[in-house]
Formats: sequence, C-alpha cells, structure tokens
Amino acid sequence: MDFLNWKNYFLYNQSHFDHIKWNDKSQLSDRERKLITASLQQFQKGEQSEGKHLFSFAKTFPDPLYLESIRLFIKEEQAHARVLGHFMEIQNIPKIRHHWLDSIFRLLRKLTNLENTITVLLTAEIIAKPYYRALKNATGSLLLQQLCDQILKDEDQHIQFQAFTLSIFYRQRKLTGRFLTRCWHRVLMMGTILMVWMQHGKVLRSGGYTLSIFFMENMLIFLNADRQIRGIENLLPANA
Repeated sequence: MDFLNWKNYFLYNQSHFDHIKWNDKSQLSDRERKLITASLQQFQKGEQSEGKHLFSFAKTFPDPLYLESIRLFIKEEQAHARVLGHFMEIQNIPKIRHHWLDSIFRLLRKLTNLENTITVLLTAEIIAKPYYRALKNATGSLLLQQLCDQILKDEDQHIQFQAFTLSIFYRQRKLTGRFLTRCWHRVLMMGTILMVWMQHGKVLRSGGYTLSIFFMENMLIFLNADRQIRGIENLLPANA
C-alpha cells in the first residue's frame, strides 16, 4: 500500500452507507434505550470532529497524497457520526455537545505533532472494534446492527491506514526512540481500555464482554497494529 492506494480506497468507500435500510423505524424497548443511550451519545460525539488540527498537522507530511487521504478519512469519520446521529433522531435520543472523555482525547490529539495525533487516533480505532461489536449485540434493532457492521468494516481499514502511516515515522526513529514510542502507546492503550470499560461497561457486558475479554481483545488488535508498524507479519487475521 501507498497513499495513492489509500486515497483511492477512501474515494471508493464513499458509498459505504448506501445499502443501509433506513425504512426500519422500529423503536428500542425502554430497557434497550436505557442501556445504550449514554454510551451511544458519547461514541457519536467522539466520531464527530472537524479534524482541523489533524488536517493542519497533515500539511507537514512530505507526501501530498497523504493530505488528500487524511481529508477523505476525516470525511469518513464524520459519516459515522452522521449515521449514528440519524439513528438517534429516529429513536428520539438527544445528542450531547460535550463529554469529559471525548475532551481528553481531543486534547491528546492536539498535543505535539502528527505522529502523536495518529497514535491517539489509532488507539480510538482499536477500542471501537470491540465496542461496536458489543453495541450490535446489545439491542434487537436491525438498523443499529447494520450500522455497526459497516462501521466495523471501516474501522478495520482505519486501523491499517493509521498503522501504515506510523510505520513511516517508526522507520525514521533510532532504537531508543522506537522503544519509548512503543512504551507510550502501550500505556495509552491500556489506560484507554480501562477508562472505556468504566464508562461503557453496561453496553460491553450486555454485548458479551467481561473486562478480561475486552482487555485481551483490544490488546490483540493493538499487537497486530504494532507488528504492522514495525513491518512484521500480523498475528491475527484482519477481521479478528
């Protein structure tokens, strides 16, 4: 892969939600609504970003095709927020404007440079995979299940995209820099897993996760991405 391939992928994938059957207007039960409302609000808010700082950082990258790729990536993330927001409107679930966990991630993304921003983004993409699997299983809504299925497909590619970008930075670092960068990412990953479990544990448990399974699944996805960054063959299939 190179950034021309990624640009073409994101262009091709712009119709990724065209197959969604929005005519399913069935309402969540009171139990389902109570279970997912706060959690869905937070994730929908997290997906919604103008990407100003990311795009600004991306202008420093030497390959101009990366800037085009990141613009299309941001557009795809915004599509996730849009379709989740539409589902919330159908279900009369209000959107939120702020949440402390989202604010922390936004602050972390703004710090230092493009590499750090991508590292934080990759962490969020990894967490999203088990979360959307759990959300899909937490209700009987066929519409929500369709949305989760497509978002999961997109997240697979987003993880590959961010790992590919980080691999370029990784190759430019000396041994000590590589070690410190990987230590920082592991600490960030493990801390994020615990924070997300504390905030979204009800949905995750309803979707079939325990804390140990949630932790292990996230770390296996992380290790796959880490091996890609270091240029080593993946431990698990991409859809694991």
